[in-house]
Amino acid sequence: MKVSLLVAALFPLVLSGPAFQCQSEQEDDGADMKYFLYESSPGVYEVEDLVNAEIDTMVSQSDVYYHFFSHSDPNGVDIRDTDIDALGNTGFSVQRDTMFVVHGWKGDNDVSLNLKVREAILSKENINVFVVDWSPIANKNYISAKNSVVGVGRVVASFVQALQSRFSLRLSTVSFVGFSLGAHISGAAGAALNGEVDHIVGLDPAGPLFSVRNTNERLDPTDGRFVQVIHTNGGLLGFGSPSGHSDYYPNGGSSQPGCGLDIVGSCAHSRAYLFYTESILANTNRFVSTRCSSQRDYTRGNCNGNARSVLGGYTVDKRANGDFYLVTNNQSPFARG
Repeated sequence: MKVSLLVAALFPLVLSGPAFQCQSEQEDDGADMKYFLYESSPGVYEVEDLVNAEIDTMVSQSDVYYHFFSHSDPNGVDIRDTDIDALGNTGFSVQRDTMFVVHGWKGDNDVSLNLKVREAILSKENINVFVVDWSPIANKNYISAKNSVVGVGRVVASFVQALQSRFSLRLSTVSFVGFSLGAHISGAAGAALNGEVDHIVGLDPAGPLFSVRNTNERLDPTDGRFVQVIHTNGGLLGFGSPSGHSDYYPNGGSSQPGCGLDIVGSCAHSRAYLFYTESILANTNRFVSTRCSSQRDYTRGNCNGNARSVLGGYTVDKRANGDFYLVTNNQSPFARG
């Protein structure tokens, strides 16, 4: 159902009904959500029905593609799990770290997340980068895509295991970076690998239909040796409750300055990967954050003497533990140092 950009018509939908409960209610009982509004393309909004949608949760290995990038392969090489030996003709090396980048709902290989993250990483680091393309599943209705998260994660994990078997890949050199539903897929893959991957970065993990209690269906700290989560649209498109060893809440983690009338949260949601990309590229200013129990305490200065940490970066701060708050600029460069 497409909705034109008429703010007066959208506000009643956004502000009423169980689709947009407060964050704590939604995440305590995520399964009670009936619908949500999302931006399918710039200026075009659609209502996603979570009650009457047909559910298709079939996942097979053929639904997931892998695009490999390295300094030797800047344009990418398509790799299928049925022809993993093709990596022998690329710059892939188990002597380097290996990162998997996982897009969200309605995404594919060409979305902005993939381009920005892989280009930022490869401009700074000499590593293996796999872009995970699960678009055959991601482009189904939301409830089907959401309910396929664990299945897609297991398929990705089986690909990693094939790399272990064929090339002696070590899980201690593997990391996942996932956006929205891709964050939960990263968690599911990590769980299927017994939580032994080096680290997972969750970029505003998807919120609709996920709950605090059902950790088997979402990203949580047991999915990797270290899990960092960046929250930018909690309570709407994102999952705002702590989900990692360290959780970062830029500008409170719900709405973001510079996003204007961000009716459905798509601008704030995407800030997660923009912040992360900038954190990799940063030469001077960094996303310095302060450990605190709430945004209110942070803004009141009640946490000024607390531990500090830096959000993101290729080498994540594994000493950090707990919730961290920070303020950003309203446009790039976002970090204030």
